[in-house]
Amino acid sequence: MRLLNLWLTRNWFPLALQIFNFFVFVLLIVGGLAANTAGPEAVKFLRNTNMANLIVWSYWWPLITISAVFMGRVWCMVCPMEMLTSLSSRIGLRITPPAFFRSGWVITGFYMLILFVGIHTLAIHRIPDRMAVYLILLMNAALLSGLLFSRNAFCAHICPVGHLLGLYARLAPFGWGVRSRAVCAACNDKSCIAAKTAYHLQGRSCGVGLYPARLDQNTECLLCGQCLKACDRNNPGLAGRPNPGWYKRPWFKDLMELVPFTFAQAAFSLAVSGFVIYEVFTEWPTTAELLLRLPSTIVRTLNTQGIWTDGLITSITLFVALPSLIWFMPFALFRLAGGRLKLNDYLLRFGIVLIPIMAAAHVIKALLKMTSRLPYWPHALHDPSGEETARQLAQGAVKLYSLPAWVDPALTIFFLLLMAVAIGWSLKAMKKLIAVHIPRSTWPCRLLYLLPICYGGGFILMLSRWRLF
Repeated sequence: MRLLNLWLTRNWFPLALQIFNFFVFVLLIVGGLAANTAGPEAVKFLRNTNMANLIVWSYWWPLITISAVFMGRVWCMVCPMEMLTSLSSRIGLRITPPAFFRSGWVITGFYMLILFVGIHTLAIHRIPDRMAVYLILLMNAALLSGLLFSRNAFCAHICPVGHLLGLYARLAPFGWGVRSRAVCAACNDKSCIAAKTAYHLQGRSCGVGLYPARLDQNTECLLCGQCLKACDRNNPGLAGRPNPGWYKRPWFKDLMELVPFTFAQAAFSLAVSGFVIYEVFTEWPTTAELLLRLPSTIVRTLNTQGIWTDGLITSITLFVALPSLIWFMPFALFRLAGGRLKLNDYLLRFGIVLIPIMAAAHVIKALLKMTSRLPYWPHALHDPSGEETARQLAQGAVKLYSLPAWVDPALTIFFLLLMAVAIGWSLKAMKKLIAVHIPRSTWPCRLLYLLPICYGGGFILMLSRWRLF
């Protein structure tokens, strides 16, 4: 941590990494646009044979998800979108984001748009050139928001990736804060939050409106280190400066502080909880068929035609209806048994217990992707566009090498242990929530434990049946 905090005082860090990642993004866009195979048989292989698509969906996205669980929003530190929106805001209109943006519903809506339209209608995770268009739109959104709005509006109010990482960062054993609040109390210039430093290239005040001296959670901090630079070089001389930094903290600290959701965060988390079910359960054909049976039946019953209606029906079923059933069933049983708890309190306060299980499921999916796609790398390096390799795989002319026999058993043991730990922490959070918000606890309170038990138990059951039997 000491070395990282020292680097964060340097002008080149993390700017050099953001510039590097920007050029990587450009190369990924070019690589995605280079593949436009129309053959239906080859397309299902192209998502893994095209190097750009392979990197984005099988390595970049999984790795930043895993990093959030262990290191907080560390990806935001080196994200090129943060660089683009910060630079463009220096020459932009600097309009204060409207209240609707600040409410969090834009982030939730953007995430729903990606799930409903991007993933389940246009298959941006499977078709490389559509993935490239998605990345272009993401970069343009960062630029446009910087030109229109003040500070880091894109990172704070628009980007769903950072918001998801912020949820999982509640579990991380590292966080941003200050060494001594007394140093901040004695500081006169307050350069870390001052308007006069808001648009400095280096050493600017916080772009997402946080005050380091009061910061005690990981959810919103971008870890950009700008407040550290501001403290280091603006009116220096006060003992103890620079004061902000990245420090160790207890595992699951933010979760156990029981910080409630907003309504927008609750809706966002509900959709994520459905998405990770889809991500993990579709790895096994048996559970994939069971999971997709209902939306498929609805599509056939309504006799709809076209990817737009089919994608919408599937998305609503999987990412709204299914998780809503899981979320609200324990609450309904609790109320029927005579328990007293407002629906708003349940949704906003008790919904946080699923964060560890969602994060564990995301990590499991990430590791499944990263390991299962390893056999494609020799072919992707030889044929970056992936078109020829996809055709050969479709024709059976090329075979992928097999992973060592120990990989699957090792992963299975890790997956089950990880999910068990996640369920344990969710139950611990639920116990504390009941003690705080239902002080006269009676037996109906036990029904609320069904929320993490049923949700996490579903993953345990699926993984055990698939991987062990």
